[in-house]
Amino acid sequence: MTTPAGPPALVVSVLGVPVGIPAAGSAVARLRHQWSRALTDEPAAAVVDLTGLGDDELAHDYALTSRVTMVALEATAGRRINLHAGAVADAAGRAIAVIGASGSGKTTAIGLLATRLGYLSDETTSFDDTLTVHAHPKPLSVITDRDAPHRKQSVSPDDLGLLPPPASARLHRIVLLHRGDDDSGLVPITPAHAIAAMVPQSSSLALLEHPILRLAETIDACGGAWGLHYHELADWLDDLVLLLDASPQAPAPRVHHPSSPLAPAPPGTWSRAAWHDAVEYDDELVLMVGDRVQVLAGLGVLLWLALETPQGLDDLVARAQALAGEHPDAPALVADALATLAEEGVVVAPA
Repeated sequence: MTTPAGPPALVVSVLGVPVGIPAAGSAVARLRHQWSRALTDEPAAAVVDLTGLGDDELAHDYALTSRVTMVALEATAGRRINLHAGAVADAAGRAIAVIGASGSGKTTAIGLLATRLGYLSDETTSFDDTLTVHAHPKPLSVITDRDAPHRKQSVSPDDLGLLPPPASARLHRIVLLHRGDDDSGLVPITPAHAIAAMVPQSSSLALLEHPILRLAETIDACGGAWGLHYHELADWLDDLVLLLDASPQAPAPRVHHPSSPLAPAPPGTWSRAAWHDAVEYDDELVLMVGDRVQVLAGLGVLLWLALETPQGLDDLVARAQALAGEHPDAPALVADALATLAEEGVVVAPA
């Protein structure tokens, strides 16, 4: 970021953060039009750096949008959940977030949904612990030349006729996008697998206290999570809108396993690796180690829970058989499972 000598030419509200854009010349009017939904009279809390954006208008404006977003993400890191997701909201302020990686169809989905519901963002959904969504009504990045899909034009939501959002919005439903040949539509997702899918589509999640629990609580408060398997988004537009009124999924029972200090493991014992946060669901466990998340199942869950205190292999085999029943190959099965968990950085082998 840079701070120019004078005030920036325009200030835009991005995720609730006033960000200055020090444009000049003809770029000022162009950018004011593109960012029409986000213009604010607030003083800039941060100013975006335009260095190296070049003279190509399309490339400049697309890169600028990314930099503006990054400034706001940095300002809110550790205070909110920030997801790579588009969001729209109805007049009552009930927001639906559609989450997906680049290329999953977020902008297309929001462009269609926002003809029926208010436009909040096509790229980043940021919400606090009250689930209040902080809008990012950026220009939409639209491919205008199919022969050059990497060149995206920044288009004002006004030019696309997208509906304005309500004065405030609260996250109400969560949808994970899966574009491909499978056209089965909306299907409920278990919380464990929803969390595992959401973590890679988040920003600075590990800076939050108890990030996996925060996601679990969010999913519960939103009535569960759904996956949309689709080929053409327009075919499922009604289903997405109706999801706002659909019956919520019942919350799944869970147990929180927050990180805790690890004592040195006695010689010859297996132990847990340091973990950031974990939530246990029935026969699955969502575990964050560093900034990575894994879903353990079956024997993996049993062994991780058993290693609340370090234990030797024989004790772990006995514990597994006591809980899961006798098995002639139990020693080999437990040893193989521990080796896999160690390779994934979940447990630590004996010194």
